[in-house]
Amino acid sequence: MSEFLSLATLGATALTEGIKFLYAQAGELLKRRREGTSQTSTETETPSCVAEPDTLPGADLALVDRFETDLRALRADLHEYASGLDPVDPADERLVRAVDALRRVVSTIHGTPVVFAGEPRDVVLVRGSVDADEVAGYVAAVRAERAVGTIEGSARVGRVAHGGEAVGVDLGTSRPER
Repeated sequence: MSEFLSLATLGATALTEGIKFLYAQAGELLKRRREGTSQTSTETETPSCVAEPDTLPGADLALVDRFETDLRALRADLHEYASGLDPVDPADERLVRAVDALRRVVSTIHGTPVVFAGEPRDVVLVRGSVDADEVAGYVAAVRAERAVGTIEGSARVGRVAHGGEAVGVDLGTSRPER
């Protein structure tokens, strides 16, 4: 089951509270960035609509810079729901996708997954990323023998040298050892 589908299983009240939390969190991150607060901000206690984590670790403001456009756009998409003007319907695929996207950005900035109360917790989530100027050998954001749950891997590489290889997710054992 994907994270997106697990959000759709939440009731309207739980999803509404989750939207309010993510909306406020995105606004706070953008505000801290504008104010030029220290590189890593302090931990934030999460409200009862968040099952995990109990507290969000400090945010990496360099990642806020990197995801500023996404934070602003997703926050704008959710404004009418967060303010209570539009009703929240967990069956609204466009809405649930926007909530999932904002949750992923907030989770990335804080370095920990955000799980809402009432959401299934049997989902295994593995995330990895590579950000490199140059790769001369082999690099993978996630390398695993088998796939279990949700796996996300992203590779952002400026240049891959001849004979080099950069991948987001490498599954299986058929790859020869390097």
